[in-house]
Amino acid sequence: MAVKSKRRVYRSEARAASVDEGRARMIEAGRKLLTGGKGVPAFSIDALAREAGVTRATVYNQFETKQALLGAIFDAIAQEGGLFDLPQIFSESDPDKALRRAVAIFAKFWGTHAQVMPKFVAFGQLDEEARAILSERAERRRKLLAAIVGQMKSVKSPADLVDVLFALTSAEFYRLLAVHGRSARTIEELIWQAVADAVERFRT
Repeated sequence: MAVKSKRRVYRSEARAASVDEGRARMIEAGRKLLTGGKGVPAFSIDALAREAGVTRATVYNQFETKQALLGAIFDAIAQEGGLFDLPQIFSESDPDKALRRAVAIFAKFWGTHAQVMPKFVAFGQLDEEARAILSERAERRRKLLAAIVGQMKSVKSPADLVDVLFALTSAEFYRLLAVHGRSARTIEELIWQAVADAVERFRT
């Protein structure tokens, strides 16, 4: 009985590793299609399946829906860009320090993906499911900023401050500053100065 049990465990682990590898390959294929480039076909489930070397049915067996697939692709990008470090911010008791940390994380993310994010946004304008994913991710950023502002004392019009901070920590604002040969560090500091100035103006 013990031998059979070990074989079943081995087979289960081997199958799980194969599934994980296939999932990673599909996510990478989807990312490549979304990034685009010369000779790269437009994103679709069929194109992704061909790129990953699997069947269309395999893609749906793994992700069930196109929206779940897009969510997995964006989550992989977020993890690579450091956005998964955001929950650590809540361990910071000082909201100003928490906000500074948030600015650093978002700036790093936008800088890391400066070339591909505009393409994702453009795709989102054409694809309803991608647009929904991008909008939901953006609202996560807004909620995080709202939580930080909620911890600040003597702030007038906190909702307005959140909206201002939301704009200042956006990919669009980062892109507007990414000119004149500015380094990522310089851009981050410019964003932080704008954020700090905004917070100071809203304090009573």
